[in-house]
Amino acid sequence: MRNPAASSLAQAYHSSLLARASAIIRMHTTMANLVGLAGGFVAIFCLLALPAQLSIHVLLYLVLTIWIILRPRIALYLLPIAIPWGSLDTLHLGEINVDSADILVFLLAVSWLMRFALRPFSTQRRTAPLDRDSSAVPHYLTFAILAYIFTMLLSLPGSFGLKLSLKEISKWLELLIVVFIGSQYIRTRRQIWTLSVLMCLVALSQALLGYLQALLELGPQSFIRNSVLRVYGTFDQPNPYAGYINMTLSITIALTLLSKSAIIRLLAGITSILLGVALLLSQSRGGDTALAATLLFIVLLGMPYLRTALRVAALATLVLVATYLGGLLPATLTDPILQKLGLAGISLVIPTPDDFATAERLAHWIAGVRMFLNHPLFGVGIGNYATAYSKYFVTIFINPLGHAHNYYINIAAEAGIFGLAGLLTFLTAVFIVGVRASININDTIKNIQAHLTTQVQQATVTPYGKRDTLGRLRTLSNDRALVVGLLASLLSVCVHNLVDNVFVHSMTSLFALLIVMLMRLGALAPGAGNNGGRFE
Repeated sequence: MRNPAASSLAQAYHSSLLARASAIIRMHTTMANLVGLAGGFVAIFCLLALPAQLSIHVLLYLVLTIWIILRPRIALYLLPIAIPWGSLDTLHLGEINVDSADILVFLLAVSWLMRFALRPFSTQRRTAPLDRDSSAVPHYLTFAILAYIFTMLLSLPGSFGLKLSLKEISKWLELLIVVFIGSQYIRTRRQIWTLSVLMCLVALSQALLGYLQALLELGPQSFIRNSVLRVYGTFDQPNPYAGYINMTLSITIALTLLSKSAIIRLLAGITSILLGVALLLSQSRGGDTALAATLLFIVLLGMPYLRTALRVAALATLVLVATYLGGLLPATLTDPILQKLGLAGISLVIPTPDDFATAERLAHWIAGVRMFLNHPLFGVGIGNYATAYSKYFVTIFINPLGHAHNYYINIAAEAGIFGLAGLLTFLTAVFIVGVRASININDTIKNIQAHLTTQVQQATVTPYGKRDTLGRLRTLSNDRALVVGLLASLLSVCVHNLVDNVFVHSMTSLFALLIVMLMRLGALAPGAGNNGGRFE
C-alpha cells in the first residue's frame, strides 16, 4: 500500500542531496580547478601517447601555460630569464624557430584575452587574471609603435623574402604586446623592483658564463682577439652579448651612484663590477662606446652639481678635436693610437688585422646606403638585408653577416625613408615617456620636501610624521635612481645600434619591459594623478 507521507519525505531527501551536491560542485568549479583538471588529462595523454623527449617539452610548457593563465604576471617575471637563456631550448616548427621568450609573450596575450570570458564569472575585482589596471600606455607611444610596425608592412610588397619579413615584424608585435599588457599587470613599485632584481640576477648568470668561456677558452678561433677569447654567453656573438650586459649594467651603475639606500648601493656596486668585467671580456668596442655614453648621461641627469665640470671637459675635448683637425697635433702622437683603434688607414681591399673589423662594418654601411638609395621609399623589405646583400656588397666583404652593423642604416635599407622615420618616432616617444617619469618623480620629491619644510617651520610636524615623510623621500629617491638607470639602459641600446644590431635574441621584449617599468614608476609616485595607494 502506497504511503504519500513517506513518498514526499523521500523526495525531499533526494532534493536536499541534489541541492548539496550542486552547491559543492559550484563551490569547487573554479577557474584554477578546471584548468588543473584539463591539464591533468593532457598530461596523462602526453605520458601515454607521445615520445619521451617530446612529452617532457609538452609537459613543461603545459605547466607554464596553466601557471600564466592563473597568474599572468608570471610571464613578465620569467621574460628576463627566457630572453638570454631561452635560445638554448628553441622549438623548430617547420621553418619557424620559436624560443621560450616568444612562447611567454604568446601566453601573456592569451591570458589577457581570457579576461573577457572570465569577467562575468568573477566575484572579486582582483581575482587573477583580472588582477590588472586599465591600460596606462600614453596614446602617443601607442601611435608611435603602431606607426613603426605599419612602415614595416609597407615594405612587404617589395620584399625579397616574405618569411624573413614576417619574422622581423613578429618581434615588434611582441614588443607591442609586452608594452600594452605589461603596463596593466605591473601595478606596484614592488613588482617593478622585483623585475629589476630578476634582470640583475640573470645578467650575473650570463656574466659567470662569460667567465667560464674565457677561462676554459670555450669558443671558435674567430672570436680570439689579441690572444684572448671574446666571450659571448648564449648570444652566439660577442657584440649582442655586450649589448645585453650593458642594458643591466647601466641600471646598476645608476643605482650605485644615485641610490639613497646603503644596501642598494652595495649590491648594485658589486653587480656593476661583475658585469663590467664581463663587458671587458667581450672586447666589444660598440659596447664600450655605449657604456661611455650612458655614464655621461647618468652623471648629467643624476648629478647636476657636476655639470659645470663636465662643460669644462666637453670644451677641452672640442679644443683637442679642433687642434687635431687643424693639423696642430704631431702625427707621431695621433697615428699610432688611431691605427690601433682601427680608425686610420682603413682599407676595404687589403685590411690589416687591426682595422679589419672597422673595414667590415664600413663595407656593410656602404652596402646598406646603396640599398636605401636604390629603394628610398619602401626599402628592400623588412628583414631582407642579408638576402639583398649579394647585389650591393663592397670589395672582398661578400658575407652578409645578417645586418648592416648599424640598425638605423639597416632599417633605412629594409623599410626605406618611412621605416627610418617610424623608428625615430618610436624612439622619441620612448624617451618622452622616460623624461616625463623623471620629471614627475622629481616634482613629487620637491613638493614633499617643501611641505615638510613648511611643517617644520610651523612646528606642526610630529616625530612619527617626520620619520614617515623622510622614509617616503628615500623611497622616491631610489625610484629616481632607477628611472635614470632605465633611461640610461635604453640609451645604451640606441648608441650601440650605431655600430651593430642589439635587437636580436628577443631583446626587443627586454626593451619593452624597460619601457613598462619607466611608465609605471612615473605613474605610481604620489601626486601622479592617483592617490598613491599602490606606493608600498
